[in-house]
Amino acid sequence: MARSVGIVECDCLADVVNAADRMVKSASVRLVRREYLGEGRVSLVVEGDTDEVERALEAAKTGAPASLTVTLVPNVDNRVLSLFDLPGGRWWHA
Repeated sequence: MARSVGIVECDCLADVVNAADRMVKSASVRLVRREYLGEGRVSLVVEGDTDEVERALEAAKTGAPASLTVTLVPNVDNRVLSLFDLPGGRWWHA
């Protein structure tokens, strides 16, 4: 199965924490990074098989405010992972 990355963004840390909890309870994904984007926005990156990441992102949206957005990057290339220092990238050491 292809490996994918999912990104959740919101303007409230509590909503991102709730989304993360729903994601890991509903799908086999790994939380790999959290970033503060400024102006109160927070992002969370997960990775896993494409179908699992899709399931996790759907769970993240359940009961979430309209300000929470999700993005799927299916079949992500290792060069992209390296650019953002994510698992599977050349600088990552798990």
